[in-house]
Amino acid sequence: MSRQSHLPLAPLAATALVPALAFGLAAPAAAQSLTGSALEQAVISSNADPGSSGDAIDATLTTLDALGSSEVPVSSAPGSSAAGSKLPVDRSIVTPAIVDKQVEGERLERWTVASPAMMRNVEVQIMGAADSNTPAPMLYLLDGVGAPRTSWWLSPGIAPEVFADENVTLVMPTQAQASMYADWQRNDPTLGRHQWETFITSELAPLLEAETELNFNGHRGIGGLSMGATGAIHIANQHPELFDAAFGLSGCYSTLDPLGRQNAHLTVTTRGGDLDNLYGPDGSDAWRYHDTVSDPSGLRDQRVYLSAATGAFAADDVANYADGDWFDMSSGAVLERSSLDCTRMLDDALGDAPGLRVDYSETGTHDWHTFNKQLPAAWEHIRPALF
Repeated sequence: MSRQSHLPLAPLAATALVPALAFGLAAPAAAQSLTGSALEQAVISSNADPGSSGDAIDATLTTLDALGSSEVPVSSAPGSSAAGSKLPVDRSIVTPAIVDKQVEGERLERWTVASPAMMRNVEVQIMGAADSNTPAPMLYLLDGVGAPRTSWWLSPGIAPEVFADENVTLVMPTQAQASMYADWQRNDPTLGRHQWETFITSELAPLLEAETELNFNGHRGIGGLSMGATGAIHIANQHPELFDAAFGLSGCYSTLDPLGRQNAHLTVTTRGGDLDNLYGPDGSDAWRYHDTVSDPSGLRDQRVYLSAATGAFAADDVANYADGDWFDMSSGAVLERSSLDCTRMLDDALGDAPGLRVDYSETGTHDWHTFNKQLPAAWEHIRPALF
């Protein structure tokens, strides 16, 4: 598939360094539209060249590598820590089962699934297909790092609008904070037990597909944003027998290079978790297993959509932060620039895969304002594989 032109790239900056590094991500036209503090102005307009921040981030990672570490401490960064959500386990659960269904709105229900892998009841929001009388595919939507009890795909995401008239069942697992949607090596004292890959592929999918009310047509897709993009693309790659299509919005798809390791480190540790509990010791089999870039062969026969932006601010990006603060602005810029580099790596690894479409945007930061712009294109691209 054709791609939009590639844009300047920059690897991930640690959260502790975000305020300084994000100054280089501004689009000059956007600077004129903000009337906030001098610090906000600096975040937006101190440097008109997006590549300059990339140089700064490169230099930071090079310095860390020389010191023997690719991980930057995050405790010193304003707003960098958020407590994890450890949910209690129930070791008596031995058989996957749907144990409850609650109506939450038009076409929206919350199903509770007993999961032996997760050792607890897992809540999954289901948005039914537009026409329940016609067989429909299932599209799994994985959330970002916060992954709350009410899926962000519903709000601030625009899934209800994008899929309002679409004959597809949306499946939104909840409460997966900082999990990477992976099977963890050990339970974490702060984040709890996470066995998401097993839950989604081996427990949840068979249960849902046996439900006649969902009228499953035999086709599955999976997509995500940020952390959810990492998980969705990995799961689709490792389980090509299950999935016909996948999409990733602003994700990171490698675990073996400094950029990918830093992505996992920040995702887990900013929520109080221990990275060793996720993949085990650095370089272990689990690290290699989750590196989609090194072997994306499972994706080659699927329809795959990827997107990322430069992190530069356009006028509408500035307006999106009108009620925010300088740290949100700067971190959103740098995190999106890291997603750009991550996406380019997977794009290059997939090469001329026939079902691949990759969109790169000249402006946009790591937030729902950007993600929502890409969701319609993602659905448009993967839709043909699901019917």
